[in-house]
Amino acid sequence: MKWRRKVVRVTGIFLLLLTFGMLAAGNCNVQAAQASGGRMVVQLKDLGTPMSGVGFSAYEVGFLNSQGTWELVETLNGKGVELDGLEYASQWDAAASRLAYLAGQNQMQGTSGMTDSNGQMVLEGLSEGMYLVVQKGGKDYGEISPFLTAIPYEEDGVWKNEVTVHPKASFTPEDEKARITVTKRAGYLDPELMEVVDLIPVDATYYVGIFLDDQGKVPYGADYIRAIHMEGISTGKASFEDLPKKVYYIFETDENGNAIPVDEEQEDNGITWVCQLEDHSSQEINLDVDQDSPDGSVGFYNMYYDLPDGFLYKGNLDITKEVLRGDKTVTVDDVFYAGVFFDKEATDLVTVEELEQNGTIRIEVPLGGEHGDEPITYYVYETDEDGIPVSEESFEYLVSGEDKAELRKGSLEESVTITNTEKVVTPTPTPTPTETITPTPGSSVTGTPIPGGGSYSSPGGKSPKTGDDTPIGMFLALIVAAAAGGGYIIHLKRRKKV
Repeated sequence: MKWRRKVVRVTGIFLLLLTFGMLAAGNCNVQAAQASGGRMVVQLKDLGTPMSGVGFSAYEVGFLNSQGTWELVETLNGKGVELDGLEYASQWDAAASRLAYLAGQNQMQGTSGMTDSNGQMVLEGLSEGMYLVVQKGGKDYGEISPFLTAIPYEEDGVWKNEVTVHPKASFTPEDEKARITVTKRAGYLDPELMEVVDLIPVDATYYVGIFLDDQGKVPYGADYIRAIHMEGISTGKASFEDLPKKVYYIFETDENGNAIPVDEEQEDNGITWVCQLEDHSSQEINLDVDQDSPDGSVGFYNMYYDLPDGFLYKGNLDITKEVLRGDKTVTVDDVFYAGVFFDKEATDLVTVEELEQNGTIRIEVPLGGEHGDEPITYYVYETDEDGIPVSEESFEYLVSGEDKAELRKGSLEESVTITNTEKVVTPTPTPTPTETITPTPGSSVTGTPIPGGGSYSSPGGKSPKTGDDTPIGMFLALIVAAAAGGGYIIHLKRRKKV
């Protein structure tokens, strides 16, 4: 029995030494690979498109921990991605896309290179680690999905410090590309009104992502997230461009790109809310459904059960512009503006808007108070494009209808109609000049002005009928003769005195 115990003991020691020997040999191989520096070769597939000048950046995103498993670097740790446990190709692809977004969001520094005419790029001097490789430019070649690769890696029991990768790539002609537009709004279930009211964020950012699966686990590409920034507006938009025609799924996400399920209650900082789809919207967008109009759209509505800080009740102010000439509606070449002010004196401008002639525009304005849910009064005036009220003396129109607009919970809409009537300008009469006409011998004098306008004429030396039959021409001749005779008598008297 003793010899059996000795055999077992010797065998155990031998196996233990063999194990340590294998680990030491493996470790030596890894160290040898590390000592010479890692080398990565990226070789593009021939898609029939230009293969030169395609840029890549390689980011070191992971390392082997003391347990011999891959772990993310500190910058990316806790962002919803786990390297350990990745098994299927779809999982590796999804992790690469998520990490590509996070690397850009965290402004990570990478090692960059560019392909030659044969579509090959080489990066040398790389340290041990898990690398994320992301395409940077070269879209004429096609679209290359982000991918993960390790340096060094083991093959047939041998650790190698050079890895060659043939990345997934596809090319879509421009005329076969489409887009998806995403719209975002927010509302609040008011417990007093028992209805949902639209909200205006003072400054908020939402995120939406495009995925290839209906669970939001497989992102589409490295650039799969869009930020929707809403500052003082109730509706924000984002779009995904240059999409090959196939089926996509759109989700609202958090800032790390994690998909948020629709119709499932969420809670952030004590605020309860749910992401809903707008009417007639679907998360599934099939860009092949309508070949004539391949673009797609989806709308999300976040309904809050608690009013978040920095969100205001949205009011609507409708401004109608009428232009009149007399009592008739006309359209003129002028452009009209309305300024909305916080004060009656028109010194605190909220906004200035171009008006639609003989039409109505709608302006979003918030309610007042600390929480944006208290009554507020706005004042609406005709202004120029800079928001300066027009001058009554110099403005070419008579303005009426400028008014105040009072908004409050339960009365979130108000309207103002501003009417512009063209001013009637009365021209100053021009005096009629007096004409001096010299008659030609043998002709008649015509067109002599008379007081009060008009003229008279004396054809043939005869005067027109005036109600008096006295021959005026003869009377004038007698007066001339008498004057001549008087002059002759005076001349004779002067000669006698001499």
